[in-house]
Amino acid sequence: MRWDFFTFEDWSEYGDLETEHGRLTYTLSTYPERGAPSASENTLQSLLSQTSVLVKWPGVVPTLKTHAKAALEYVSKRQQCNRTSRRGLTTKADYLTVPVDYEANKSASEISLQLWKRSLRDIAKQLAKGCSTGAVEFLRIFEGSHLFQAKISVDRLSLEDLERVAAQAAQESVYLTCPLLERTTLIHFQAHHQLPYADVPLDSLAPAEFSVPSHVLEVAIEMLQSAAANDGQACPLVPILVTTRPSFSDDDRYLTPIIDGNHRAAASLLLRFLANQPFLTDFSIMSQNLLEYCKVHHLGKKWEIDLSDVLNDLYNHSSRQFYHYFLANHQIVRKFARVKYIPALVVQEEDFHTICKQRSVGKPKPVLLHPFHQTLLNDDELPFALPQKAGQTHGRPEAFRLLSLSPFGTAKYGLGVIESKIFEADLRKSMNGLAQ
Repeated sequence: MRWDFFTFEDWSEYGDLETEHGRLTYTLSTYPERGAPSASENTLQSLLSQTSVLVKWPGVVPTLKTHAKAALEYVSKRQQCNRTSRRGLTTKADYLTVPVDYEANKSASEISLQLWKRSLRDIAKQLAKGCSTGAVEFLRIFEGSHLFQAKISVDRLSLEDLERVAAQAAQESVYLTCPLLERTTLIHFQAHHQLPYADVPLDSLAPAEFSVPSHVLEVAIEMLQSAAANDGQACPLVPILVTTRPSFSDDDRYLTPIIDGNHRAAASLLLRFLANQPFLTDFSIMSQNLLEYCKVHHLGKKWEIDLSDVLNDLYNHSSRQFYHYFLANHQIVRKFARVKYIPALVVQEEDFHTICKQRSVGKPKPVLLHPFHQTLLNDDELPFALPQKAGQTHGRPEAFRLLSLSPFGTAKYGLGVIESKIFEADLRKSMNGLAQ
């Protein structure tokens, strides 16, 4: 996402910015901070001096991993210093920090761009000869896997065309390795876009930024209205956006960060909690039950603080209209009791230009967050979070399909819901956080 759409000059200089070749070349050229850490400069310079970067790539991977780990630890320590609070982690303010980048000088970023172009040229030359022996190494440079197995017809394709084909095939191969896609429920074809929606476990979601309690309550009421309009058999909502990122300390554990839609996620968690309680009983009892709810569902400390603030707002005198609405519609609230999955559009954070709001004020161009920031901000073992509605902003597809939480109401999972009725639900401007 940018302040504006790509300019005509951008398209002229970098080519088709709807493709991976154009977007990654643009990003590395325009945002030098997205290049490799400065510590990797000598290693990559040596690699580029070789005849084939694909052949020599496996030999430098251990060194580059060491540099990457050191850079991440450096950023984590600096963000610890940037935290606005030195108290224990009991309130939202205790987690707030300003994201920090690793050290990347201009020459290191130029080397990253050279590596991208050289690896593309190497794989294109192989494809032109009808072989792809370097595909595994190319995908590892691209952070991919073994899925690059498509048969590519090279007849009448130039080396430049083959570079673009290889870049796009690699990007799509990487995307298809995402474990969240195993629960794909719908692929929405809109123009040249293919938007894969999946049912994502509600309890697996990781929040990078806290919610605004009053807005969570507003979204919750809209969700109740949506469920009532569907006779309590479905709760259509605008799908959230999620991605996957490795955790900070455990290579085998992956996070599911919310890229867009933390208020919808918080409202879903709140409604499921309320659906399983003696309805709106004494506040002290509800607060204690909420702590137990978070523990049972392994929601983590940040969700606990976030939902506690929402519950406190619900019982506040200024929010009595929300309180009375929930009471009057308790039968609909009960329909949320068995919810396990929330619909989500699965995206790659690497393909987003995620803007850091805190550092972009007054700058000639937006300051971007790195993909690794999503690891630091979403891992509940780390004391980091972004402020409410002031931390980050992302792109959002213009087209979407309304999908339901599941299982929902008395209908068995996947059965008894009229999908056309969901898709045709009346959309208000702010429905389910759409106007965020």
